[in-house]
Amino acid sequence: MANMDYEKTGYLHTPFKLFHLTDREIRNYECHYHDFFKILLFLSGDVDYFIEGITYRLEPRDIILIGAGDVHRPVIRSTSPYERVILYVSSDFLTSYAGPDYSLEACFRKQREKAKPLPVLRTSSASVDILFKLCAQLESSLPDRGYAAELYNRTLLLQFLIQLNRSVLTDSFRYIETGTSNRKITEILHYINEHLDGDLSIESISRQFFISRRYLMQLFQQETGYSIGKYVNAKRLFSARDKIRHGMSLTDACYSSGFQHYSTFTRSYYRMFQTTPGSLKRES
Repeated sequence: MANMDYEKTGYLHTPFKLFHLTDREIRNYECHYHDFFKILLFLSGDVDYFIEGITYRLEPRDIILIGAGDVHRPVIRSTSPYERVILYVSSDFLTSYAGPDYSLEACFRKQREKAKPLPVLRTSSASVDILFKLCAQLESSLPDRGYAAELYNRTLLLQFLIQLNRSVLTDSFRYIETGTSNRKITEILHYINEHLDGDLSIESISRQFFISRRYLMQLFQQETGYSIGKYVNAKRLFSARDKIRHGMSLTDACYSSGFQHYSTFTRSYYRMFQTTPGSLKRES
């Protein structure tokens, strides 16, 4: 893969967006990430999906959960029509509907509790029929501008998200573990995400995995398209944002996410999210 850094793509200024897309030719997608959650309902195509260093072979009616900050891209293998429905959902929207005993982010968190993130869900049960039906209802309702249309659409989205979380938390889906990856890179990515508050310098990681600094940098860039420094910085920023959103103080979120200096944290935060962490705190 060429020497490049992932870019943030897509913008979300509303609680959610829905896209029903079909590619009828082979198109090359670059690796990218979003600062919101993404749910993809795969309908058809000859497609692999690369997520956080692992490539998954998709089957129709798979559901893919992509968290904020997760690096990903589809790999289209033939001219077979690649059809999918994509939901963008803002982190603020999910947080605003959290309760003392439930969270609409639970489906994303559960797959991360595994030793290896498993974002592709597959099932032959009735759960997937319900989810696809709810998504179709939401898609059909979006053009409507009648009475309380926005509230109605939001209600349909909430029904979809509640059903998705119920299905995931009751194990109605199985996680697809047939992804292909470089085992060493998978271990390194997992280590980074589990130790964001620790020393994640190139020297420290190379010692941890008994590989040379130069080889680590080349391997990471080759397999992920990302420099280690930029990957670590982005993950720490998303971690801090999540902690602030859930009530942690700005300073605690900064240092517990691995930043050594508060000024560095605030500058990086603004470059990433185009707002200050203090603004997020006032909104939460």
